[in-house]
Amino acid sequence: MWEVFAKADDGPFYKEQSEWMLKSFIPQMKRVIKEHDIKYDGKSIVNQDDALADRTWEAAKDFFISVGVYNQDTHRVMKFSEREVNEVLYTKRPKYMIGAGHDQRWLRVRSIEDKERRPFHLFSPDANFSTDIHKKACMAYLKEPLLDGLCAPLLEDFMGRKATSQNPTEVAAAMEHAMNLRDAQRLVGRPDVWTVSVGTAESAQAQIAAGNPVWGVRQSHLDGRMVSILTEMTTNNAMLNKSLHYRSYGNVFGNLCGAIFGGHAGGTEGTLILQTAYNIEGACLYGSCWALNFPFHLKWQSTTTRQLLWLQSVLSQAMSRNSNLIFLNNLFANAGPGTEQLYWECANHALATECCGGNPWGAATCRNKFTDMATPLESRFYHEVSEASFKSRLTRAKCEELCQKIMEKYEKLIPVDNYGKRIQEVYDMDKLTPRQEYLDQYERMRDELCKMGVEFPY
Repeated sequence: MWEVFAKADDGPFYKEQSEWMLKSFIPQMKRVIKEHDIKYDGKSIVNQDDALADRTWEAAKDFFISVGVYNQDTHRVMKFSEREVNEVLYTKRPKYMIGAGHDQRWLRVRSIEDKERRPFHLFSPDANFSTDIHKKACMAYLKEPLLDGLCAPLLEDFMGRKATSQNPTEVAAAMEHAMNLRDAQRLVGRPDVWTVSVGTAESAQAQIAAGNPVWGVRQSHLDGRMVSILTEMTTNNAMLNKSLHYRSYGNVFGNLCGAIFGGHAGGTEGTLILQTAYNIEGACLYGSCWALNFPFHLKWQSTTTRQLLWLQSVLSQAMSRNSNLIFLNNLFANAGPGTEQLYWECANHALATECCGGNPWGAATCRNKFTDMATPLESRFYHEVSEASFKSRLTRAKCEELCQKIMEKYEKLIPVDNYGKRIQEVYDMDKLTPRQEYLDQYERMRDELCKMGVEFPY
């Protein structure tokens, strides 16, 4: 760990990040795309070419070793040798026992078309919720039977003031977030379930403040945390501080990483290589135990376009075939609660990733833009489709067939602002149950998938 931190002071110096991007990042990306022959046909959704998955892994590893990580605070590039990278990849654990009691689970690597290891179902709205309903929203998600873990909704206010990064309001909101989550777990009878906390805390000091075994984030295997890779292949001292705290606190923590489709890496092929490299970067730079992948579209801010579903399919296969790195796939949908489009997007993401060795994380809605615009109902649907894919042992070929049919249902709607309803409209917030109108819609969408050949286990 400390040898890695020293790289922030000892590596090659670039006064401006833009200089490093122009002299190193961009030319190296162009090189590895060409040398490793990474190509997308523009039509496929679920990759069935094992050789392409393997070349993607080699390209990502080559790229990471060649480029390194730019530290914005020291203006140094933190570079890793091939031997250092190989050591990290070899010594990474392929599974962790997390949670406790009745809610203890394995978080682990899976294989392509895995017949034995079910997906790990991490429910998460990835959205801000109003202070007055935050605890109730946590309870509503925790009630879901398939849930193996929860990343709770975020708080955006504290005592009537916006929670601002590097401000006392952020620290207090992070503490309140953690307290609400602990209370919610006890109130629905799931005190030992694994949670990933706390998204409200952007700064290192707010994360540290929320760590408390009595009322806040718990130590060791009981809770997870996340530390981000900044855009692109970049970090800063605050992120390194977070990783130090998580490791000393003993959390099974993850690397939050999202390459931008249409950003510095370019199109589909470059974004694929960058996203795969992020998984290697998190393990080497932060010592993370797992990674949350959310490659997203620059314009639409979603992960359910044709290109990004294919990208996540190849990414999952590259990781599953070539590493012991644990990863999850994050769903960011374009549409919002109470819309049929949202259900189709959830189904496509689940089918495109589960058969490739992925683990589902979600579901985020409305391009992750608005407060109170997510419900447990679409997350339930998303995870049930993923579980159905596993239980039915769906092949990549079958999932490709299904995904193409489902894509026809919503691809033309992606540019439309179809944001749907707030959780207060979809759910009875006293009983914490879906209103009948939306429960009926949910059942209709399940029936539609059944007609296509998806068999739900219950």
